[in-house]
Amino acid sequence: MTESFGQATVLAREAADSGFELVVAVGGDGTVNEVVNGIYSDQALGLRSPLLGVIPLGSGCDLARTLALPKETTQIAKSLHNGHTTMVDVGRAEFVGLDGNICHRFFLNIADLGGGGVVVQRAARSPRILGKRPNYTWGIVMAALTYGAREIDLAIYGNGPFRVDARNVIIANGRYFGRGFHAAPRAKMDDGLFDIISVGNFGLLQGLRCVPKLYKGTHLELDKVEYYQAKRLEASSEKEVLLEMDGDLVGRLPAKFQIIPKALGLAGI
Repeated sequence: MTESFGQATVLAREAADSGFELVVAVGGDGTVNEVVNGIYSDQALGLRSPLLGVIPLGSGCDLARTLALPKETTQIAKSLHNGHTTMVDVGRAEFVGLDGNICHRFFLNIADLGGGGVVVQRAARSPRILGKRPNYTWGIVMAALTYGAREIDLAIYGNGPFRVDARNVIIANGRYFGRGFHAAPRAKMDDGLFDIISVGNFGLLQGLRCVPKLYKGTHLELDKVEYYQAKRLEASSEKEVLLEMDGDLVGRLPAKFQIIPKALGLAGI
């Protein structure tokens, strides 16, 4: 059991350094992210890392939806020993941390610029009557009501630099975020590419009407939504634009992202 943010990274790194071949993350997307950052690092690039196992028991595990993991915990635990391994891509990000220093972090699912960070903030501050855990539906509604689009300069590998007026820029390796929102319906975790979705400057009412489309994964058809695929991208803005990664608020722009193809083995899948 972990007692603070980042402790799972320390424990996973100790396990990797001790030669363990499998490290299992029991929890939500945030726990998985911390474990990934423990067993995988810049220093370990090109070296054999432990396999990762995932048992989704957290407040939200959208990665489990992409991986189509069964809901029965015992079934998942048994599958970790079936000898099957799937190699998946890992995202790497360089950004300005919440303390103002340059940070490097890996992610397995989704990074989100703009409204996503606000959603995480508001979800964590949701009324207690909605429960102790972050309420992402509340966060999404409140962000739609209070957060305006930001001008973000993007340099997407293969597409050249350009500016978007966006509420969100989603950098996806997996398909889901925010407890079931189908943010990147075309994403594949082993194709060596990010799926990048820019959600444009929708008005308040129009934005609220688009929330169900985002949940169902039919938002790519909207006029103010742009879709790209790339191995690398850079993002910056003259205004503060928050960055959330696998459900945790980690920093802000400017940021650089790159995909590392088939860099991590998932056990039992």
